[in-house]
Amino acid sequence: MSLAGSTPNRSAVELVDVTAGYWTADGFALRRFHPVLKGVSVTVRRGERVAIVGESGSGKTTLLRVVLGVLQPASGRVVVMGREIYRLPRRLRWTVTSRIGYVPQDPARSLNPRLKVRDIVMEPLERSDLTEREKMERVRDALRMVQLHESVLDYYPAQLSGGMMQRVLIARAVVHEPELLLLDEPTSALDVSIQAQVINLLNSIQRKLGCTMVVVTHDLPVAQYLADRAVLLHRGAVVEDVPFEELVRSPKSELAKLLIRSFSLVTSSANGR
Repeated sequence: MSLAGSTPNRSAVELVDVTAGYWTADGFALRRFHPVLKGVSVTVRRGERVAIVGESGSGKTTLLRVVLGVLQPASGRVVVMGREIYRLPRRLRWTVTSRIGYVPQDPARSLNPRLKVRDIVMEPLERSDLTEREKMERVRDALRMVQLHESVLDYYPAQLSGGMMQRVLIARAVVHEPELLLLDEPTSALDVSIQAQVINLLNSIQRKLGCTMVVVTHDLPVAQYLADRAVLLHRGAVVEDVPFEELVRSPKSELAKLLIRSFSLVTSSANGR
């Protein structure tokens, strides 16, 4: 007997002709729909590392919200870990989304300033059947994965540097050993000197957990270090979906050509110093 919303597809994420956006008020008793994603189809296989790349407003974060189960699309199918999540009752949707780890974009705004690090990292374990002792061991393991000392457990976010806050966010995202890890601009709020450390850390965690990793970013070099495949979004539509090697060797869309040309200019400038 099949479960509601189930599908034999073994992909981690599958979006099929998804249109999604937001409603705004437009005069008295009227609402207008503003599409952000427009007929997007993307498949991410289990264990794959994929980057969703695009300029501001291209729909990258909206795509993550759809996959996270918090923004129901106007049309199309959304399959996460083999289940059509928007066909599931809300009370059951968490059985799928609880297998996702999510790192939001801005560490300073994403961490509750009133909670200590121990409570922040433990949050995804609240609904688990683990004992309190087991939960704390998971928290300590997560801190070790992100290379933070246990002493930060009693810190508040305001006592942490930007790089440490980002590591706490990552620890919270992986403490429950997710099957799917979603990252929203994971290095954009960091100094260049810290970015490389976080990139290496994320790749190490992905290898250790064997999870699927999807990162959204406007930064092509960052995407290339964190993923094997690029999905380029432009004005809410997919314009390329290829391995990075093919993208760099033979870009087809104007967006890809612009991103690669910009990266070449930055590289040339840095090498000329």
